[in-house]
Amino acid sequence: MTNRVVITGAPGTGKSTILNLLEKRGYPIHPEMARALIAEQQDLGTDLVPWKNHADFGIELFKRQKEQYFNAQADAYNFYDRGVPDNLGYLRRDGLQNHALEEEAAGLFYHKEVFLTPPWEEIYGNDEVRWEDTQLMLEIHAALKDIYEFFGYQITEVPKLNPEERVLFILKRLGLK
Repeated sequence: MTNRVVITGAPGTGKSTILNLLEKRGYPIHPEMARALIAEQQDLGTDLVPWKNHADFGIELFKRQKEQYFNAQADAYNFYDRGVPDNLGYLRRDGLQNHALEEEAAGLFYHKEVFLTPPWEEIYGNDEVRWEDTQLMLEIHAALKDIYEFFGYQITEVPKLNPEERVLFILKRLGLK
């Protein structure tokens, strides 16, 4: 059976670090699509970035996330740095709810337990595609929690521990340790 496990949270909360450690343990991981799309569009000099054209960015991101969803390794636990609902949560937060995308996303099933990394100012850092302040991080955290609950997922908050302990927490919750 193919299991698709989502690790989500506001920017800079340790998701990618957790996923890198899971990959070192041999699990298939699927990196965050939004960062790649933003970097690609910045290199091309287009307006298809969330701070200029969030609605169209969300549609393009959905297409890429859907493709990523279907590229899961069969008969394995696949870990995702954000799932399709993340994109929809961001759109809703900005008043751009897209019912057609939400209906389509309802047919994409991830593991029932979604792991949410909480805002953690001590580890947050800005970069060329990460520009959110503390207040926005809190809003994003709430929007992500809300959208996954909307789709019926069980939210498990990942404790603020060192990265290896966070990985062990997730694996134990999944019965993999």
